[in-house]
Amino acid sequence: MDICKPQPWRGLLTAFAAAALLAAPARADERSRDLEALIRDYIVLWNAHDAHAIWTRFYRLDAAQGARSEADLAAEFARLQAQGYDHSDLQSVQACRLTPQTAIAILRFSRLKTDGSPMPPRDRASLYALRKFDDGWRVTGRQGMDAAAQVDCASPP
Repeated sequence: MDICKPQPWRGLLTAFAAAALLAAPARADERSRDLEALIRDYIVLWNAHDAHAIWTRFYRLDAAQGARSEADLAAEFARLQAQGYDHSDLQSVQACRLTPQTAIAILRFSRLKTDGSPMPPRDRASLYALRKFDDGWRVTGRQGMDAAAQVDCASPP
């Protein structure tokens, strides 16, 4: 599969999510700590609802990913805020390098309302596809996944 083409990411994300359901419990992968730090930085901007910074510093999403522009991302924040959303509480992030130029990251989190109560469902998980470009790692795809799924990966050397 040519992972550089936009459309295969949707199938690739689905395959990874399905494989994650069958995998053993997660273990640390020291070679992916930089990617985990990148995702933690992303969450800081997500919680600031900073569509511009996220769009310019993190996203290179294909058209199938929903948010096709910075304006779409801003609209997503507005939709969430209309439901009482305040911020996301990141419980964990696990990144796995698939090749020197591609990786996935699993985010486990809860969305909290302005009053501190969780937005249902309390436990959430998302799988992010990452690709390394000349200017650094970027999110090229994202998809929700089963929050109970366990992922086991070891990045290639």
